Amino acid sequence: MKEERVSILELKGGEVNILNAEKDTVKLTKTGLFLCKEGEVTLSIDDTEYTLHPSSIIIYFSYSTLHIISHSPNLRGTLIGANLEIIQPMLYNVTNFNALFVIKQVPYQVISEARYSTLTQYISLLKEVTRKENAESEEHADTSNRAVAEIARKQAELLSYALMLEVLQCYTNVATDNGGFSRKDEVLQKFVSTLYRKYRTEHEVGFYAEQQFLTTRYFSTIVKERSGKSPSQWIATALLVDARNLLRHTNMTIKEISDTLYFPNQSYFGKWFKNLTALSPLEFRKGKVEKGEIDSTFTDIVKRGINHAYEEE
Repeated sequence: MKEERVSILELKGGEVNILNAEKDTVKLTKTGLFLCKEGEVTLSIDDTEYTLHPSSIIIYFSYSTLHIISHSPNLRGTLIGANLEIIQPMLYNVTNFNALFVIKQVPYQVISEARYSTLTQYISLLKEVTRKENAESEEHADTSNRAVAEIARKQAELLSYALMLEVLQCYTNVATDNGGFSRKDEVLQKFVSTLYRKYRTEHEVGFYAEQQFLTTRYFSTIVKERSGKSPSQWIATALLVDARNLLRHTNMTIKEISDTLYFPNQSYFGKWFKNLTALSPLEFRKGKVEKGEIDSTFTDIVKRGINHAYEEE
């Protein structure tokens, strides 16, 4: 069974050891949000403590650490998580990257009644569309007629994007501690903003360093220090996620994908992809997985080929 593209869980305070994060600190594998509907929960993300009440949300990121310190018996809320390969294409159309860095600084927000109502409606619809997508994908997995499944996938993708934009709105006017936002943080912010618009055509670290009038060495040191991974790893991650999406969800030939991502040639692209995934692009497109694995997830690929943020620590 394949890992779900988007996970939606309804959490209740009566459950034992929610997410297995009460007894021990856990490392999160997805990026997403928790919307508190009833009760109260106190938790820490990356060692910073937050207490959530009804009509409040908190955003979490892949490879952050989570520890649930305490919660009321009547706790109820919705947890949504998605892999980077789902989120990254949505970022192509996000013009306000500042909001993303604000969230990193201030992940917890109390939201208005109107915004709470809108979010719950989006979540309810996304849950239904995701269920439909999974059902259609399973039904048409072994048939030549996959149009219905593809429509369901597109519906889920667009609705996820709409939900993400609504969440970003919750952080638009948030004031941050400017004293805690250093010049190095600014370098990382500008790099990420440029990366998600230029990674297809610009694969060299030097290009991004030059945009900020920094030497490649100093630029790389800053990015590694502030994010936990090097600029080349950021670039490789962006390219790999895009390559996987194009192979899985389009009819483009491998050469066309190679050209779209501005690799020197198809052969180079094939070797690069296999080095990171242990699969050729064609094998990946056919759904082949390694022996003993259910699915070659993005997390698995990162661990084999490129270290994700904080993976080395």
